[in-house]
Amino acid sequence: MTALPRLVPSAIPSDEMARLHQAGYSLLPLGGGEDGKSPIIGFKGKSRLPLKRILAPMHRNGSTCYGIRLGGLAVVDCDVDDPGLIEKMEARFGGSPVHVRTPRGRHLYYRASGAGQFPNLRKEGLPVDIKRGANAYVAGPGSVRSDGGCYFPAEGDLAADRLPELRLPTRSQQQRSHGIEKGTRNYALSVVAIQMVETVDDPDELFGNLAFIRDDECEDPASIPDEELRRIADWAWACRLEGRVYMGRNSEFRVHRYALDLLAEYPNASDAIALFVTLHGHIAGKTFALSFKGMRDAGRTDLSERRFLAARRSLEGAGLLEVASRHRAAHHARSYRLKRLHPAIAFASNVSQLRPAQGEGVY
Repeated sequence: MTALPRLVPSAIPSDEMARLHQAGYSLLPLGGGEDGKSPIIGFKGKSRLPLKRILAPMHRNGSTCYGIRLGGLAVVDCDVDDPGLIEKMEARFGGSPVHVRTPRGRHLYYRASGAGQFPNLRKEGLPVDIKRGANAYVAGPGSVRSDGGCYFPAEGDLAADRLPELRLPTRSQQQRSHGIEKGTRNYALSVVAIQMVETVDDPDELFGNLAFIRDDECEDPASIPDEELRRIADWAWACRLEGRVYMGRNSEFRVHRYALDLLAEYPNASDAIALFVTLHGHIAGKTFALSFKGMRDAGRTDLSERRFLAARRSLEGAGLLEVASRHRAAHHARSYRLKRLHPAIAFASNVSQLRPAQGEGVY
């Protein structure tokens, strides 16, 4: 396939870089990685670099790509250059006077808001990221990557135009709308870490992903230290190395020994235990149908109908299973749910009550 011609000269855009540096922007030499847009020097935790510290490594590496660090800035990074998408983003976050065309889409520049919730637009099904923060960067206008990808001004002048603040929901609006609430954040981040761990290259990449989720989705993210995220990332990585990443059917669940002791008293204990371990998630209060025909057809039981029904009665007799709702002709079949092994636990202050079973007390 013939490569597309470059739209800007293949030379260091030193004039544009000098203008931006003079305007107060913090720049960064790029040129690493397969696509040529990774930094070629370390910069995290460092203050604004002198222009010569940026140009020199670019000359040494033959790079024509530089980055703009996003401390105090926010860039709406659209993966497609779709006028409808751009209009939608500006209607939501406010108009931007500076647009930069990228190899795939467009960058819209703003000042970072001091308050508010940065949304996860990918979760909304949009091909858009919001990049911001001192350790984030985007390729600057005039850059040409080693793979030929070009960045050039589409609207405005980044060195001259005053950027508006990115318009975001306030913290009170954020807390009313959505977010991972306090008390559930560590668990939620641990679940996400396991979901991501087999798609990353190392624990550092996983840590970075968790930091993004903490900042974007967690209530009061400032109260979750980096050390906590690092522990979660290291734990998930150890699970991957030890073959303990369980998802979907590749998973495990616990069976309480007390339940086995209760069922051992029944003459059909083996059948009752076999049925018990196939029930839904072993979560107390979760309702489900328990149909012999349905389970047989799905290959979930090889018991005869007589033995299946007897096993179900044993589970009910042992106090492990109860009817959640009665059969109603032309409406729904009878449903069941697992009961708590220790009913008195329901009276503890930190345990929620199960909803009463339909018809409870009348049969």
